[in-house]
Amino acid sequence: MEPRLRDRRVAVIREAGRRRLRRLLWVLGAVAVAAAATGAVLSPILDVNQIAVVGVDGAHGAEVRAAAGVARGAPLMLVDTGAATERIENLAWVDEARVSRQLPGTLRVEITPRFPVAWRPGDPGEVELIDRRGVAVTTAPAPPAGLPQLQAEGPDVPIGARIASALGSALAPQVATLVVAGGHGRLLLVTGPEVRLGEASDLAGKVRAAAAVLDALNGLNVNYIDVRVPSAPATG
Repeated sequence: MEPRLRDRRVAVIREAGRRRLRRLLWVLGAVAVAAAATGAVLSPILDVNQIAVVGVDGAHGAEVRAAAGVARGAPLMLVDTGAATERIENLAWVDEARVSRQLPGTLRVEITPRFPVAWRPGDPGEVELIDRRGVAVTTAPAPPAGLPQLQAEGPDVPIGARIASALGSALAPQVATLVVAGGHGRLLLVTGPEVRLGEASDLAGKVRAAAAVLDALNGLNVNYIDVRVPSAPATG
């Protein structure tokens, strides 16, 4: 074999060997990285040490932790936050939930609860508390102070809930009963005239008009305040 041909063959064999070595080193490096990543994910340092609930506390906080379905000691990085969020939002009194990881070992749950805006009779000896969407959040043994009773059925329930949520802190305590029928609302005050709202449109304007007229009356006796056209309220 000629020297140059022999040298070239040796060079080809050596280059092939170097390529195999590089591939082997790359594979070994990938395996090492994967092993390190797996070890880090499964390390006790990154276990779920606590579930921090923000937005509610006490019994509600405990209920959120139970609904999350995540055990302490579980690998934090393997927690399915989407599934945990869905389970928590299935609680009737939860409006929104946000589940996130906080290294090294905390699962953080931020809760936006459904606040009651009205109540209506429930089973004997209790009342249902209704949120702004018309959903029964929970029950109570007696009507809470400052919330109106909602008298509505069927599709009028969510309309009444919208009206109740628009009453605001100034007007809501003055309302004893909110009556909704055929999509039209009336406010029966604790003391004072009936307030006729009409349809559940421009509620902010109607509430402002009703409050302004009540202030202007200053105890003057009238039977009703009509704010169906909030820019031109009427009394009678």
